[in-house]
Amino acid sequence: MKKTRNLLMTIFSGALLLATLLYILGEFLNVDMGIFAETTREQRFICSTVMILLTIALLPLSLRLFKFKRISNDLQERKAPALAKWGTLRLCVMGALLVVNTFLYYAFEMEPSYGYLAVVTLLCMPFVIPTMSRCEEEVKTPEIQEISDAPDNTEDSESIEEQESSEEEPA
Repeated sequence: MKKTRNLLMTIFSGALLLATLLYILGEFLNVDMGIFAETTREQRFICSTVMILLTIALLPLSLRLFKFKRISNDLQERKAPALAKWGTLRLCVMGALLVVNTFLYYAFEMEPSYGYLAVVTLLCMPFVIPTMSRCEEEVKTPEIQEISDAPDNTEDSESIEEQESSEEEPA
């Protein structure tokens, strides 16, 4: 499990570092990344629309990925290999959205919509940080607690009966 966590943490950190590098290059070092500066309004609109739709569709999907029955069953049966597979997919999708939106922000000469999309993606990243406790929780089999009418412990039932009888008697 530790090996899987290290893999997922590497992917998570790599995406954050790459986005941070783009940010530093664009903001502080003033590197000209405006390769799409000469595009038409229609091209900008299409690219912006595609990225908005991708971000709106893929962020919730990646956040809820482990809740799908097939994936949840796979995680419970195969544990670490399944977590490596599905966790990598989840982090790669979110990391790609973060890096691409950050890059497009500077490539289109600081177009605000890409900056907002990158910030939204960055705000979602803490919900999938691959800590050891989260990795163990993701592959844990859910325990179903059975509800029975009879009390399990006789001592508890006696103390409950005593409390009920003392409440009924006037003081």
